[in-house]
Amino acid sequence: MERTSALRERGAEINALTSLVGQTRTGRGGFVAVEGPAGIGKSSLLAEMRVIAPPSAFCVATARGSELEHAFSFGIIRQLFEPLLAPDMPERRQRLLSGPAGQAAPVFGPVTADGAGEHDFAIRHGLLWLSCNLCEQQPVVLVVDDLHWADAASLRFLAYLQPRLEHLRLCVVAALRPDDPPAGRHLLDQIMADSSCRLLHPKALSPTAAYSLVRTEFAKASPGTEMDGDFLSACHSATGGNPLLLKETVATLVAEHVAPRAANAGQVTTLGPRAVARWVSLWIERLPVQALALALAVAVLGEDVPLDRAAALADLPLSAAVRAKADLQRIELLRADPEPSPFAPLGYTHPVVQSAVYQSMAPEQAWSAHRRAADLLCRAGTEAEKVAAHLLRLPPAGEPHLLAALLQAARDARSRGSPQAAATYLERGLGEASTSDERLEVLHRLGCTLQLTDTDASVRYLKEALPLAHDARRRAATASMLGRGLLLSQCIPEALDVWRLALAELPPGEQDLAATLQADILSIPLFEPAAPELRQDILREVGRQRLRRPARTLGDNLLDCVIAAHDTVVGDPRAAPRALRALQDEELFQQTGGATPAALAWWVLICADRPEGFTSVDRAVTEAFARGSTSSLTSALTYRAMAWLCRGRLSEAEADARDAFQATQTAGISLHRLVLGPLLADILMEQGRLEEADSALDWSLGGDTLPLTGLIYHLLLRRARLMRLQGEPGKALEAALAAGETFMAAGGQNPSVLPWQSEAALCLHLLDRDEEAQPLAVEELRLARDWGAPLARGRALRVAGLVHGGEAGTDFLQQAVRRLQSTPARLEYAKAAAEYGAALRRAGRRTQARTVLAEAVDVARRCGAPPLVQQISSELKAGGGRPRSPFGTGVESLTASERRVAGMAAAGLSNREIAQALFVTSKTVEAHLASSYRKLGIGNRRQLAQQLHASTGTGSAEETHDASPHMNSEGRTAPEHAEAGFAP
Repeated sequence: MERTSALRERGAEINALTSLVGQTRTGRGGFVAVEGPAGIGKSSLLAEMRVIAPPSAFCVATARGSELEHAFSFGIIRQLFEPLLAPDMPERRQRLLSGPAGQAAPVFGPVTADGAGEHDFAIRHGLLWLSCNLCEQQPVVLVVDDLHWADAASLRFLAYLQPRLEHLRLCVVAALRPDDPPAGRHLLDQIMADSSCRLLHPKALSPTAAYSLVRTEFAKASPGTEMDGDFLSACHSATGGNPLLLKETVATLVAEHVAPRAANAGQVTTLGPRAVARWVSLWIERLPVQALALALAVAVLGEDVPLDRAAALADLPLSAAVRAKADLQRIELLRADPEPSPFAPLGYTHPVVQSAVYQSMAPEQAWSAHRRAADLLCRAGTEAEKVAAHLLRLPPAGEPHLLAALLQAARDARSRGSPQAAATYLERGLGEASTSDERLEVLHRLGCTLQLTDTDASVRYLKEALPLAHDARRRAATASMLGRGLLLSQCIPEALDVWRLALAELPPGEQDLAATLQADILSIPLFEPAAPELRQDILREVGRQRLRRPARTLGDNLLDCVIAAHDTVVGDPRAAPRALRALQDEELFQQTGGATPAALAWWVLICADRPEGFTSVDRAVTEAFARGSTSSLTSALTYRAMAWLCRGRLSEAEADARDAFQATQTAGISLHRLVLGPLLADILMEQGRLEEADSALDWSLGGDTLPLTGLIYHLLLRRARLMRLQGEPGKALEAALAAGETFMAAGGQNPSVLPWQSEAALCLHLLDRDEEAQPLAVEELRLARDWGAPLARGRALRVAGLVHGGEAGTDFLQQAVRRLQSTPARLEYAKAAAEYGAALRRAGRRTQARTVLAEAVDVARRCGAPPLVQQISSELKAGGGRPRSPFGTGVESLTASERRVAGMAAAGLSNREIAQALFVTSKTVEAHLASSYRKLGIGNRRQLAQQLHASTGTGSAEETHDASPHMNSEGRTAPEHAEAGFAP
């Protein structure tokens, strides 16, 4: 049933919005985007939200994107939340910004540190908790008009918020035009393409509705006027049924005294397509001088302009501005005040009208107005970004004080976690930099700011900055950053030249900088292929640096991380102690980027099965939520997902990998694709989701061609595994051998990094070519023993057992089970036990086989690996056993998410503290606890603690550690993400 509304033919849209609001009230928010051309009625639909969600029951916050301020950092978010955080309500502000929400305070308060732009993710996460705090009191509706003009930082937050709305009493309703390409188009596309976004496309008015609107508008000016049918038809045809064009067409016809007769239909046809411009032009010609001056001032200053500011720009006394405002509202050029007040902020009735007024000014007139507006705002002490919005509209003038204002705006934007806005101000600042020192300052800042968002642009600016850097330290720092950008752009010889030259130019005594540059140079073969001669030179230098006595400076620790990574590739067990030593330096955690030195150290320790690797990367994830950048979080999540996978915790691994995937999509970071894509594919293959794994591998490419990079072997090996699982062992064998060839060409030997021999051996086994498979399996086993990591060694033993068969194969499988039984590698243990049990059954040892297989299926089930569970269950049936129910009893029946929440509750944390630590909502915590109480047959936390304590002796050491209150109280893990849809 269509809801009653003054809007014509918008019943379906209003019903959809009403349904969304109703769901939001019950705790299931959502996202609706109203898309259509200018004037179709999007803003009118958004205005209906005040009726659909009355202020008595909902908190409704509104914002509108503006072409003037689309670079203003968090401009949309500030419009939405600042009125709710007003300084005159300190208790409310303190409550809303309590807990993790306090990380968002820089968005709304005075800016401080210049380097806070590296904390863009922490600020985004703080905004999420601000939203959570807000909707605890009452349901929240965020209404955003002209989303296509939203700034990038606001769009990133909305993209971050979107998948979490399902568990919040919060919904977003936004309107946008499809024909206005914004700077953040990819972010808008991401938001619009998300499955949680419902798109509404209001249609043009039918002839009947259009005729009704025309009659209504004519009646306002001349009641009782008779309408001719041909004239009405011309109005509809000329405007295409667009409501705004219809209104402005009628307004122009009335102003020009055109009667609604058939004889005048031709005038309508001529007027319609340019109705708004004609209407604005008509009134501009007729406006009194003072009203015109105020109209132009408001067009320049933007949305919600204080009357006194507009009057000052128009050079009008306040009393004259009040009269001019009334005149402009009377002709519906400026919108009516929501409450009667001559001093209410000013704004146009529609952005199209404002644009038409602005376009009526000559360029020189507009430049002069923006220059005066900037000066006016400066004198008023307005924040630098609002001043910069006007400076962006001016041609370069080479004026130092303008440069100072733009640099301050860039600093403020970085402090608010919006490096994109900072880059915009800095790029404009280049036009005001008149000396070489000024130019160096701007170029260097641009290079730093763009390093992770636009590598090519960063390289371009840093190349220009490098010759201007005469100080050795500044030159070395610039060269280090430039070389990394060149490396990411696959310009290896050029990167090497930059680093080597900077190293040669360093004066004596700069050991720390020298070590940093050495680390840069030696990292090349880890990420990109290099000519054999160059590679040999670098590896010889790695050998020399390995023997040095480090001074334990940051540069030395960076160098140790790189050396440890090289040692890991070749399988040298000295890698792990070196990485551990480097990670003792707290400064490593302050490094950002896709291939941070800390990330290299995590990778080394994960490959070595060292628990310190998980502990370190786990800490990094938590710190990234509190203080980190999108890039640092993405890196930490990627490697924690890798660690979870090694432990067989597939739900946790997928949650982290999905979160890292979303971060790369939101921030446009591509550095992790060739690691993250194969990693996610591995996780999905373990769960039997082969189509999704195929998509993950396609995503990792980012195009149709294989990238020329040393990391391509990860993709090749996972492609081989996928083809084997899809029943194409011949093609899989080719891909596995290609992966091995690429890996060995890079000096790789370690099966913990790339177990290509075992993959090739499994393919050969399926092709009944075990004689060819056996040498590969034995060679991988030898390399795994040299490296010493239990996971790699257990996997190699398992594959060796499969391809050898018989009694020898059973011995290998028994060794694999013994090797893995007490390790955290639960999934690999389940695989080994499955094969060992099957071998025992085939050897006629059915009772022993059932015991082994029963334990294997339980472990596989806890890992969340359905294909393996099915395989083991089939073996159990073949051996005369009966698979256990997939649902355990007691604590064993709890999911990983429920057990983690239960452990924290038993440790004394409140629901809110648990939610903040695990990055979920309080509602999700309540649901997990209710489910846990039901499964355990208990009713309070004391009983919960007793049950958990009684169960700790039954699980593995790994499971007990993961569920421990100490670990949970630190908020180090977040397996709830996959179930709750509330991933960080």
